[in-house]
Order: sequence, then C-alpha cells, then structure tokens
Amino acid sequence: MNKDLQDRLEQEYERFIEFGGLLNRQMRKYLVQYLQNQLEPDKFVIPELDDQYFQYFQKALDRLFAIKELIPILQQNDKISYQLVLDTLYWLRKTYKKVRSKHPYADEEERLGSWSVTPVHIFIKRWFYLIQYLRGIYSKEELDASFYENRFRELITAEQIEEIPQENRPKIDLILTDLLAQWDALLYAKIFEYQLKKLEEEQEQYAQLLEAKVEEYQKLMQIINPVTDYLGWDMSRSLWQETSFDVVKQYDDLLQDEQSLKQLADLLGSMREAEIEIEEEEFEKTIIRQEWVIDEHSKAEIVGIHESDDLNNLLSAEVGLLSNQETEMLFLKKFADKNLLTFRYEDKKLVQSEDVLTEVNQRTRMKEKGPFIVCVDTSESMTGRPEQLAKVLCLGVLKMAIKENRRAYLINFSQGIKTLDLFDIASSINEIAKFLRMSFYGGTDISLALYEAIRQLRSNDYQDADVLIISDFIMYKVNNDVLQDVKYFQQNKGTQFHSLTLSSEPNDQILDYFDTNWLYDPKNKGVIKEMTRGLKTITEREY
Repeated sequence: MNKDLQDRLEQEYERFIEFGGLLNRQMRKYLVQYLQNQLEPDKFVIPELDDQYFQYFQKALDRLFAIKELIPILQQNDKISYQLVLDTLYWLRKTYKKVRSKHPYADEEERLGSWSVTPVHIFIKRWFYLIQYLRGIYSKEELDASFYENRFRELITAEQIEEIPQENRPKIDLILTDLLAQWDALLYAKIFEYQLKKLEEEQEQYAQLLEAKVEEYQKLMQIINPVTDYLGWDMSRSLWQETSFDVVKQYDDLLQDEQSLKQLADLLGSMREAEIEIEEEEFEKTIIRQEWVIDEHSKAEIVGIHESDDLNNLLSAEVGLLSNQETEMLFLKKFADKNLLTFRYEDKKLVQSEDVLTEVNQRTRMKEKGPFIVCVDTSESMTGRPEQLAKVLCLGVLKMAIKENRRAYLINFSQGIKTLDLFDIASSINEIAKFLRMSFYGGTDISLALYEAIRQLRSNDYQDADVLIISDFIMYKVNNDVLQDVKYFQQNKGTQFHSLTLSSEPNDQILDYFDTNWLYDPKNKGVIKEMTRGLKTITEREY
C-alpha cells in the first residue's frame, strides 16, 4: 500500500481505538490489530481474551476475510483495501451500537435496577411482589423463587425494620443480594443471547453484501481488465444489475472481434501525450499535538476515597449510619462538616493543539493526458450495422480512457441530445449499459452536440479534451456560430476535433472542419485514415 493511503489508514485506526465506542479502549486496540493481521498475517500477537463480545467480533472478521477471492483483490488494489477497512470499522461501531441500544428486556432491566437500590426498610414491606414477579418470568429450574420466599417469611417477622430481630437483618440483606445477583445473571444471559442473535444477523447481511461486491468486481474485472486499478469500491451503492454486465460483455466481445476499431481506440489514446509543466504549490502544514489531561467535570473511574458531603457517592458504611437512630445524628454531623466518606472519581480527556506552518514548493510534473468528448449520432439513418459499430467504438474509447485514467463524456444526438459524464466507471456501469441498449431514431442535428461539446470545453473538467464525432454525416448543414467556436478552440486551445464516418456518402463540406477524418466501411472491416489539410500522420504529431 502506498505511503499516503497507509498514513490515512493509520489515522483511521487511531481514531477507532480512541473514539470507537465499542467495548473498551484495550479491546478496540486488539480488534484493530486482529484486523491488521487479516491483511498482514502475524503482524501482531493477539492474547486470548475471555470476553464474549470480543470473541464474536474476532469470528466475524474471520468470516468476512474468508470470502473467496477477497484477499487477492485487496492485495492487488490498495484503494479497495483502504475502503474495505473503513467500511469494516464503521460496521463494527454501527453494529455494536445498534444491538446494545435496544432489546426486548428493557422493562425487566429497569425493574432490576429499581430493586437493587431499594432500602431494606422498604423492601421488607414489598418483598412478596418481587417474588411473584420473578416466579412469573423464570421457571423453578432457572430461579427457585419458592426457596427465597420461604427464607424471607422466616426472617421478615414484621413490617417495620425496628421490630425485626437484630440478628435477622444481615441475613435478609445477604439473601436479597444473592437473589438480585441470580436475577442479574439470568437477565443479562437473555440479553446477551438476544444481542448475539442480532449480531449474527448483522454479520450475515454484511458478509452477503461483501460477497456480492467481490462477485460484482470480478465480473467487471473480466470485462475491462487490466484497467481495474482505477476502479473504486462503494459499499453503500446498490449493486449493478445483472443485465448491465450481459450487455457490456456482449459489446466487449464485439470489440475484440473488430480489431480495426480497437486499434482506432488505442490510436486515440496516443493523440495527446502528457506534457511537462512546472507548478508552484503553497500549502499549510498543521502539526497536531495530543495529550491526556485530567477532566475535573467528568466521572468515569473510581480512583480512591475522600471526605465530602456528596450524597450520590456515599460508601455503604456511611449509609448504614442512617439505619439506627443512635447513629443518625453522627451521620448528620459528618454531613454538615463534609466528613462523609465518599468515592472519588476521575476521568481524563484527550486535548488537541495545532500549529500551522505555511510552505511553498515548486515542482515539475507530467500534466495528465486530456479527457475525451465523444458525440454519437443516434439518428434513424444509423440503424443496423452503423449503430452496432458506434456502440462498440464507444466501449473501446471508454476502456482506453479508463486505462489511461482519463475522463470521458458521451453525447448522443439526433434531433436532441442526451449526455453521460463517465468520470467514475464504478458508478456508471448501468448508465453505460443503458446507452448500449438504446434504440436509434429521429433526424440528425449535429449543431446541438457541438454546442454541448463546446460547453464542456469551457468547463474545468474538459478544457483539455479532444472531441470525436461518430456519425454517418448524412446531414445538410451545421450552425455557423458553432463552427466558429470549433475554429476558435482548434486555433487557440489546441483542441483536436476528429470524425469517424460510418457511411459511403458523407457531407464532405462538414468533414473539412475536422482535424482528422476516419472512414469506416461496414462491409469491409478496417479503418481507412484520411488526413485533411495536409497534416502529418497521427503518430508523428507534436503538441
């Protein structure tokens, strides 16, 4: 993986470890290392951890990376490897948050919390309701409610705690603690079982989506190999339709048969070679520093005991002073003097500071090859073999543009126009297939297509583009204004306008405006190159 992607990936790992909201920080660190081991085996030694959630996510990662052909794809394409890690880290956070936030036992969990903080003097009046509730939701094998009922009947001999023998009170507290502990274990076993089931469902959905993406990528790779280094990977986008692959594959097969058209597409690729340019770049460099400092306003971990009047964090020994009238005054005095023993909490927060420096660099680089604007005649006169050849050539130009990392803009024209900006092949495969399935109809108006091509030449994305018109050129005239624009871009911007004629009766006056003309005879395979205005051969042109 190149250094830039690797650095960005390390930042994502650190962000997940510090702020992932999943398990605890140490567990998140081990999960990241386990994920890295999937991409680089044995990079880290992961300890055996007795945590059921961690073990689940370990198995989930094993399941995902066991998908057939996934690892070879990740090894061949750094961008996909980077994106998959981001998607998986996001899935881990989202899934854990989803299953932990909602479950069908919320009411029971709330009751457990309420009974856990009920004072003993209130519990002895209401204990029977707790027993009845637990008897209704748990079987005798799970929790023997009758045993606890009998013990409470023996020990709770009055409704007022003062009337209960002193020796019975600690026994009541002990039995209540045991009952709540058993209830807590049973409840959270149910919650965990439910969450594990939901986790399995989420994992299966994600694994199925990932399997579909792998299959989808392999299909596309078969069609446009070896240019897949330029392809992206978007888990949020809907999968391509199966028919899209079928129609693209069909025209790709035709392209392989039509060697002359394939050669023409390759020739177009060599028309505008990369240029050397010097650029001066001014950029700001930000130095980020991070350190952990004590947060006085947040409570997270118990770090000790101190004296205060904080009633929310009292030690149980201090609360016991209130259970006896003889020690109640002592409690009030300690409260007034702020001498009550209370838990002391402390938390740390990550504080970030930045220093910004401005630097100016001058460097020489190869200017990228220009993109393509392809105008395809979709009029009724193109029906049949010309239609098929136009579609095949468009696919060939597209493959060449992707191979050289160049954008392509398709314009279909007859009496109107339809456009398609193919800056992202991974997101445009359905649109390409739709174009290849399109029926041709109507008359021919090339002026509209040239107007749109000129408009794109004036934009930032296509100002360095070459223009190719694929048509039978059976037309009478072109708007004079657009022809003047064509001359302007030819003379002042170095724009090349090329034509591919798919008929034996083109309008020669219109063809004279193009820098390069190709004639293709549908009856005899092969491209006949005819240069206009005394130009040299295409491969010898200098820019």
